[in-house]
Amino acid sequence: MPAPRLLAAFAALAVLVTGVLALVATVVERDGIEADLTARSREALSRSGLSAESVSFSGRDATVRARSPHEALLAESVVEDVDGVRSVDVVTSGGHGAPPTPQRGAATADPEASAKARLQRSLDEVLADDPITFRPYSSDLTSGGEDAVARIAETLSGAPTDWRFEIGGHTARVSGADPESAEELSYARAEAVAEELVDLGVPPDQVKPVGYGDTRPLSRHGTSAIDRRVEISVR
Repeated sequence: MPAPRLLAAFAALAVLVTGVLALVATVVERDGIEADLTARSREALSRSGLSAESVSFSGRDATVRARSPHEALLAESVVEDVDGVRSVDVVTSGGHGAPPTPQRGAATADPEASAKARLQRSLDEVLADDPITFRPYSSDLTSGGEDAVARIAETLSGAPTDWRFEIGGHTARVSGADPESAEELSYARAEAVAEELVDLGVPPDQVKPVGYGDTRPLSRHGTSAIDRRVEISVR
């Protein structure tokens, strides 16, 4: 074989070998990342009294298998807190089994509190992007308000049935207005939201409307538009 062709063949072979070695290194690194995340996630689940075998990884993306929506929320919250995890996909089997029992000597982590905090953040984000609005001086939801409540109902759809949600109505301060009237309007608006949530499938015993009137303003003087609001609190 002529020298130029021989050199070209060696160059092509070198490129091929380099590519294979790079692929092998990538696979090895990926396997190492998955093994590390799996081990640390299983350790975190075990400390929280959850099934350690319920998590697997593809790269930095976790899949968590749970037997109930309650367990799913807890497991998702625990795995999300593991450093290096990019996303968590939850699969609920729907099986019926005894709830996991915390192990002796487990850390005092409270996965339920963590899951509630995560749900609260989701609710706050929904309301920040899409506040619940009403027609002026009434408890009638606007079309945008109805859409916001629908998003809230969707966010609450996977919550455990023993969790409770306070629907807090708030009004802005109006010079010369009767505080009792403000409280009545805030309660009526909270009640309207609670009724809409129930119509959308949220169990009625999970929602509790409360009217705070103008007693909990967000602005300095309590007269801003941001003071007229409805907040959803996880209890």
